[in-house]
Amino acid sequence: MRVIEKADIAPIEPMLISIKAGVAILGISERSIYNMIHNRELEAVKVRNRTMLVLQSIRNYVAKLPRARGSKNRRRVA
Repeated sequence: MRVIEKADIAPIEPMLISIKAGVAILGISERSIYNMIHNRELEAVKVRNRTMLVLQSIRNYVAKLPRARGSKNRRRVA
C-alpha cells in the first residue's frame, strides 16, 4: 500500500464561502452582499441554516465589472 505524501495532494479551493468571507473578499458591507443576492448578482445557497455564497459567482461578478478609467489630469510619477 502506497503512503500518500502531503506534496501529492493538490490544494482544494472551497466551492462555498460564508457571507463574512464574501464581505472580506469584495470589501463591501454585509448589507450590500445580501442586496446583491436579492438582485441575483451573486448566487447563494442554504446549507442547513446558513446562507453560503457560491465562490464562482463572485469571480463571475468581478469579471463583468467595468474597468476604471484614469483621470485625464493625472500627474505622471517619474
